[in-house]
Amino acid sequence: MQLTVGELAHGGAAVARVDGRVVFVEGAIPGETVEAEVTHRRKDFWRAQATDVLDPAAARIEPPCPYFKAGCGGCQLQYLAYPEQLAQKRQVLHRQLERAHLEFPIDRIDVLGMDDPWRYRIRGEFHVLRRGGVVTLGFYRKHTYQTLPIDACLIHAEAIERALPAFARAAEDPAAARVTALQFTWAPATSDLLWAPYPPGSADPGFGGRAAGWIPELNLNDDSIGMADAGRHFRVRPEAFVQVNARQRDVLYQRAVAFSRLSGGDRVVDAYAGIGMLTARLAERAADVIAVEESPYAVRLGELNMQLNGCGNVQYRRGRVEDTLSRIESPIDVLVLDPPRAGCAETAVEAMANLRAERLVYISCDPATLARDLSRFCAAGRYTLVEVAFVDMFPQTFHIEAVVKLQRNA
Repeated sequence: MQLTVGELAHGGAAVARVDGRVVFVEGAIPGETVEAEVTHRRKDFWRAQATDVLDPAAARIEPPCPYFKAGCGGCQLQYLAYPEQLAQKRQVLHRQLERAHLEFPIDRIDVLGMDDPWRYRIRGEFHVLRRGGVVTLGFYRKHTYQTLPIDACLIHAEAIERALPAFARAAEDPAAARVTALQFTWAPATSDLLWAPYPPGSADPGFGGRAAGWIPELNLNDDSIGMADAGRHFRVRPEAFVQVNARQRDVLYQRAVAFSRLSGGDRVVDAYAGIGMLTARLAERAADVIAVEESPYAVRLGELNMQLNGCGNVQYRRGRVEDTLSRIESPIDVLVLDPPRAGCAETAVEAMANLRAERLVYISCDPATLARDLSRFCAAGRYTLVEVAFVDMFPQTFHIEAVVKLQRNA
């Protein structure tokens, strides 16, 4: 069918309408007319794939990655020039805020993009595909669980790309038959590569040694590696969360600290603190920081990282945010939170709002759950949204990272 598409939706598809039905068209840019083939029909919407562009937008470019054209699900926007990717993502973020009845002018949303939007991922997970005794690594094809074999990825660090053939060969040994996926984490500016199999413990004892023989230029580790951030040193384990874009992580955390407006005497709560990379930055400018984290692994690693970096004014408290904050003594000047993609439980929002922190800084990787939670914080006039920044952590994809500031009303 022939369609003229409108706005870009969260998820990377452009929106068209046919007889009142919403059609999400992948591979199309707002304003284009395309030939499209319907791929999924549901009661309330359809999905389609653009097969031919009849009236291309000026921002359309040739995707540089051959796997993108083959249906790799890792990227969604390689056909869109990078400045337009930024503009479209800002619009998606603004529309999500509007839908949550949060008034914030789009021209006041700061856009912090990358000078070079490639080779930014320092962590990635690759699926293992076995065919006739030959193993390849790759990503799922779009909307399927079928693995597309790859030997290069333009958004991953070159150290990870170099490791792929070696680990594929290591997985050909019958002893590695249980390994279904491999995660890699590279420490920037080093030769250190952390690897982990999925399911955990599925790799045989000789797996890493076999791979190391084919990539002697890399130092492989299956336990933990050291990673630098803003002049500090952190231990990182496979199960620990770490921002996958180290260059933009610095931009994101700098903005979060600036939004916190710390004066040296402030008491801070860092909710969903993880292993403490942002916590350490906050501790440098605050009197005390209480780091709240549910994962016992992250708490142990976070406490170690605070010791490594001399952050004696940080106290970790293990537990769910909604259960822990009621036991924190007032007053709290600043509350910082960086929850998972699903956002915060409503009870967690209420617990954080009840702390009555003067300033609240929220880091989010999903604009829909961000807008939902901000609406809850701003309910009954408790807080006002005063700053919004879009930090492009994931170029070539639809993912949107944002950091916002809320100010408590008197």
